[in-house]
Amino acid sequence: MLPEISFNYLGRWDREMNAGAMSMSGLSAGASMSPQSERAYSLDITGNVIDGKLTLSVIYDKQEYRESTMQALLANYKKQLLLIVAHCMQQTETELTPSDLGSARVTLEDLNELFSNL
Repeated sequence: MLPEISFNYLGRWDREMNAGAMSMSGLSAGASMSPQSERAYSLDITGNVIDGKLTLSVIYDKQEYRESTMQALLANYKKQLLLIVAHCMQQTETELTPSDLGSARVTLEDLNELFSNL
């Protein structure tokens, strides 16, 4: 079964913008795909950071979702991200996650068990 949601983080563009290597156009890029084409995903979420601000855009079928639903989804996403940031800012010690240890397939539970055995 294929995923219904695509999330593409395009990265942080601050350095490129500040160095003059690139600039944002004031012109509309237009539609990224034809309105008649079949969507690969039910929700296509794209994010990037410019001037220190995370921007998310969501492409969706207006026959399937209401705009108010997408606004509520993004508002909740923002709320959850702020909770994560607040949690991380309160930490006094570094906590490792499996992704910090390389490409080995280690679950968070495995990692916690490993550290508890040390």
